[in-house]
Amino acid sequence: MKKVLSHALIVVGAALIAVALALPVYVLPKGKVLPKDIESYTVTNEVEGRLLDAAALAAGRPVGDNASRPECRGETRTVSCFIWRDVPLQNQRHIIAQEPTTDKELTLEAGNTVFRTDLAEPRNLISATVDRVTLTRKTAFPVDRPVSSFDMTAPAVGGGTAEEDTPEFVRDGLQYQFPFGTEKKAYPYFDGQVLKSQDIDYVDKEKIAGETVYRFEQVIEPTELYPNVEARLNADGELSAADKASLASLRLKFPASVWGLDRNDVRGWAADDETGPEVQMSRYYTVKRTLHVQPDTGVIVKGSEEVWMYYARSDAEAREMASPENREKELADPTRTALYFPGEFNQATVDAQMQRAKDGIARMDLIGQYIPWGAGLVGVLLLVVGFVVYRGAARRG
Repeated sequence: MKKVLSHALIVVGAALIAVALALPVYVLPKGKVLPKDIESYTVTNEVEGRLLDAAALAAGRPVGDNASRPECRGETRTVSCFIWRDVPLQNQRHIIAQEPTTDKELTLEAGNTVFRTDLAEPRNLISATVDRVTLTRKTAFPVDRPVSSFDMTAPAVGGGTAEEDTPEFVRDGLQYQFPFGTEKKAYPYFDGQVLKSQDIDYVDKEKIAGETVYRFEQVIEPTELYPNVEARLNADGELSAADKASLASLRLKFPASVWGLDRNDVRGWAADDETGPEVQMSRYYTVKRTLHVQPDTGVIVKGSEEVWMYYARSDAEAREMASPENREKELADPTRTALYFPGEFNQATVDAQMQRAKDGIARMDLIGQYIPWGAGLVGVLLLVVGFVVYRGAARRG
């Protein structure tokens, strides 16, 4: 009987030691994949921004206290009359796993809304996007197939709403999740405005809620939106009426005086022309993005984006407007700004994202440390007891 018991103890002990070795070496690496049930909800702090009011521009109705400004009293009002200077803005994003999702791939759908907090729905909408991307669960990078989509709805400058419904495309950058074991290096990061990827650089490591996080920063220099958006919308060889309406807001044409230009700014202004020739301007976009990533899990625990969209006649003029001195002047008294929104995760979001990261760390520690150590110690103990019992039984036999 003791020999049977000893054999059982030795077999179970050896099995536990095998489990202790297998979990960190084989099971844990296999388990470092994006979970199939990802869901997160992020909200930014409410901040004062700048906003060109599309409905007011279409109606020729100055916003706020702009009606008292000299340039807003006559029949020919400047674009500045329709720009809010201190509008309260906020952003919400809901990310959830969707089908198709397999053992190797995960599809995420992100609904993102930028809105005014001083108005009720639907008048508060600034932009709403629905982004779908399929990721490789092991690397967190998008699959190399044309399955990504990016749809946007926003108020149109001419009234109503403009909708962008992009054909499915291939993307190559990270966006909502970094890889497990994030490294101190640059990663390609996808931007939903220019619809392409650019490196986001590792800058430093910091502490948030007692956990080490990596800070990444990305600056997208002033970029004309029309060519990028037009190329994406026209990828299937045709532009719908909705596509054309959306593109229309990215290039506006008004008389020179409506843009706040004078005769020194524009060539060919006839002496008897009060408003000046028509001048076309394109919307430019620039952003400074900062992300704090928990490196073990790849969870973005804190994020901020200082978004600025404005109108300019050329790339050179756009770069000149973006110089520190001119940028400060324009944002203090906006004349061509379409949107300025310095959004940052609120504290409740940071806490929730950090908890997601800590839950992931706890699962990995359980598989990679606690269970292996426990199983190993019990296994060794059972082996020792088994051999002792076996030797005692052998001597008696």
